[in-house]
This record gives sequence, structure tokens and C-alpha cells, in this order.
Amino acid sequence: MFSRFRGFLNRHKRKFIVSGVVLGGFILITRYTQRKLREWQEKEVRELLERTRRSQHFESTERTCDQTILTLGTSVRNSVTKVLDTETIVNKLRNGCTDKVATWNHLKILAISRSAVIIYAHAMLVATLRIQLNLVGGYMFKASQNTNITEKADEITQQKYMSLCGYFMDEGIDKLCALIKEKVEEITASTSLRDKLTLRDLEQIYWSIMSLVSADSKTDPVKNLTNYMIPPSCEKDEKNLILTKMINETLDLLESEEVENLIQTSIRSGFVLIIDHISEYFGDSNTRSNGVTKKALPLPGTSNGMETIWTQKAADEFVDLNKIAMPMAKIIPIINGQVPDVPTSRDVPSDWLQRLTLNDKLKTLGANVYEAFSF
Repeated sequence: MFSRFRGFLNRHKRKFIVSGVVLGGFILITRYTQRKLREWQEKEVRELLERTRRSQHFESTERTCDQTILTLGTSVRNSVTKVLDTETIVNKLRNGCTDKVATWNHLKILAISRSAVIIYAHAMLVATLRIQLNLVGGYMFKASQNTNITEKADEITQQKYMSLCGYFMDEGIDKLCALIKEKVEEITASTSLRDKLTLRDLEQIYWSIMSLVSADSKTDPVKNLTNYMIPPSCEKDEKNLILTKMINETLDLLESEEVENLIQTSIRSGFVLIIDHISEYFGDSNTRSNGVTKKALPLPGTSNGMETIWTQKAADEFVDLNKIAMPMAKIIPIINGQVPDVPTSRDVPSDWLQRLTLNDKLKTLGANVYEAFSF
């Protein structure tokens, strides 16, 4: 019996060897495949968890960014209204002054400058904060994922880095107001208080402001954003290399063509917003600003000094806004009312800041910065 069995084995020896090799190979391949599958699944789970954590951290950064924008936007508004103070001029006109024409012309320059500066300042602020906060957020997430990383931005470094925006509040706003005011004086010098302007004429004034500002490459706040947003003496800090690196990276981003084009586009949208707000008053007979009735100012050069600045129209009269022309003296209080000292929900700065906060392109800019520095 055993001899037959040995004979059977000898006769089919090659088949057993081949079958064993095939079976063993199959088992090895199966185990290898299972191990690789487990590794792939574990890798996918890790990546999914990392993407989830990154997404949650980014959303938290975005919420912080939105809150910071709204808070600092209010500070920017207060700085602008303080530098370009129109309330004092308005009180002079209401209480009576010796040279009404000169005072009205001064109010004209301040009112137009005020509205233009708000558009520039908020666009510059939002773009810069999107970059700064997402850059910090990226560094924080990267450090949390790799405990061995040497480049960590501690809390003190983050505070120093974010305090750079204080320069814009202290000095950048003053520089921006002086620049815009100079351009407004140049543009409106030939426009008298009695000249009648349409919405298109008024729109042209704002486009001219933008053109003159852009023409001067040395002072243009869009092309020289870092000069207005970042203090000139903060680029090097031998004791804090990570802070120096973060500042240099921020400077590179602020000076990029992408950011420049994005801010320029935003400013154009801002001026369109101003004209939209003002257009409501060209067909409105009520002496109101943002729903609040305002006391009419005396026009210069009238005999009794109390000619009202608004005209009455029938409520049901069809009005073609493009054909309506109003004296510059009547338009000035309208422009000045777009940036009131006391904020309202429907004024230009509040509306403009809200639109910038929700702007998809600016949000995409922040997301790209976060992604670049979080890996």
C-alpha cells in the first residue's frame, strides 16, 4: 500500500510541486493584497480625518476672519470720518458762515473724498486680512499635524504678526485720505456749485479719481499696498525668524499681480455701489438719507439763504434717472449722507463691507493661502 502511494507521488511529483507553488503563491498574493488593502484603507481614513480637521479648522479661521473684518472695518470707518470730518463744515453752514461758497466747496471735496476713501480702505483691509489670517491659520494647522516641526508660530508671534494692521489704522489711513483728497481737488476744481450733473457725470468723477490714483505708480495704494498696510521697519527680526518669514511671505502675496487685480476689481464694484445708492435720491423727492429725514442746508448765493436742496415731484411720475440733472450743491449733501458719522444698516460703508466679506473671489484667495501654508 505504501509502495503504491510512493509510486503515485513519484508519478505526480511535478504536478504536486506546481500545484504547491501555485497555491502558495496564491496565498502569498492574497495576504499581500489584504495587507495593502488594509494599508490603503488606513491611509484613506487618515487622509479623510486630516481633510475633515483641515476643513473644520479652515471654517473656524474663516469665521474669525469675518469677525475681524467687521470689527476692524468699523475702526477704519471711524478713522476715515475723523480725518475727513464733514460734520464741522455742515454745522458751519447750518449756523451761518461768512463765505458760504468756499465752505460748500470744501464740503464738496471732503464728501467725495470720504466716500472714495471708504471704498479703497475697506477693499485693501479685507484683502490683507484674508491673507494674514489664513496664513496664520495654515501655520497653526501644519504645526498641529507635525509635532516635530521647528517653524511654529506661538501666540506672541501671532499677536505681533496680526498687530501689523495697526499701522494701516494709525498712518495708512492718513496717507490714503491725503492722496484721495488731492485727486478729488484736482478733478472737481472746475465743477462749480451751480453746475448741473447727471448720474453719468457723477459716475465719471469717481472713475476719474480711480484713473488719477492708478496713474501715479509711486503712490497708488493698490500697486503699493504694502506701503499702506505694513510698517516699513518690520521686515527683519533676528530674534524671531518665523515672524520675519511670515512677514516676507505676506509682502510677496500683497505685491502679487493676482491680489492687485482683485483689489482693483473690488474698487470698481465699490464705486458702482456708491452710484447705485446715490441714484435713489435722483428720483426721490423726500429730503432723506438712509430713511432718516434730514434738515435742508441753505444754498449759497440765495437772497434769504434758505432755498431747500430738494425738489418736489409727483409720486407717480415716471422718472428717467439718466436724464435727471441736479446742481452740484444739491448733490453734495446726498454724497455726504452716504458715509454718515453714525453707522446705519443701509449706508455705503456697511453695505460695502458686507459685500466684501461675502465676496467669493476674496474667499477663494483666503482658501488658496490657507491651503498653501497648511501642508
